[in-house]
Amino acid sequence: MASTKPVALITGASSGMGAGFTRDLVQKGWNVAMVDLKASPDVQADVGDAATFYTGDVSDYDSQAKCFQAAWDTYGRLDLVCLNAGIIDRSPLYILQHRNSSDIPPAPDLKCTDVNVKGVYYGTQLAIHFMRKNVVPGGSIVVTASASSLYPHECYPEYSGSKAAVWNFVRASARVLRIKDNIRINCIRPGFVPTSLAPPGMIKAAEDIITPLETIVKALNKILDDKTLSGAALECSMDKILLTPEPEFLNGEASARASFLWEPGFVAMHGEASQLPEAAP
Repeated sequence: MASTKPVALITGASSGMGAGFTRDLVQKGWNVAMVDLKASPDVQADVGDAATFYTGDVSDYDSQAKCFQAAWDTYGRLDLVCLNAGIIDRSPLYILQHRNSSDIPPAPDLKCTDVNVKGVYYGTQLAIHFMRKNVVPGGSIVVTASASSLYPHECYPEYSGSKAAVWNFVRASARVLRIKDNIRINCIRPGFVPTSLAPPGMIKAAEDIITPLETIVKALNKILDDKTLSGAALECSMDKILLTPEPEFLNGEASARASFLWEPGFVAMHGEASQLPEAAP
């Protein structure tokens, strides 16, 4: 039997923003499926029986799928998926210490991309599958991007690229998901939040522009409350929540049509028509 309460699945739920989302939703009467590599006794003590923890690696599709299935088996519904798990660069892409070597440098550790990008793609596909099973099909997907998706972070170029990727993924998928499956997908672009990802020295250097966790949680609630939001990105900067404007077309119609939706191509890729009114025949 499906839960009588709304149900959220949150990745990276044991710390930082994921823990903030979890605590807030439970306080508002939700059940939460917490997905992370390790459980947090503190968070679990706060949320009690309203949340269930599942050990999962979001960069591994099978691992993430098992968490989704277990959550569905427990609660029988899935109203919200917060694809929040994320890490920063694991290896120095600039290879500055390799300047004087004639050897090919070792392959970079791209775990950041695996977690931040593949984890979101995997989670979105799984959310679609299970949200179709709801009594009223549909739901909400919220992706944690970053201010660095628009304003490049030169300390962490892979991280910046990964967050730009998921932001554009949200923009590209939003209309089809809403038309086909009654699913809204949006993202949050947090500014500098003092989580465990940030070195203490960086937190000290940024203490005058820190974005508190409360702002991020408010952004999630804004997305849940405002059903008109779809494909949107909410920048969280200090105490402000700002709707990120869509970029302008620099060369007018030519730019607008550079990525136009060609209906035969959509059908070839996805097996049915897009249902978007301006799709090119």
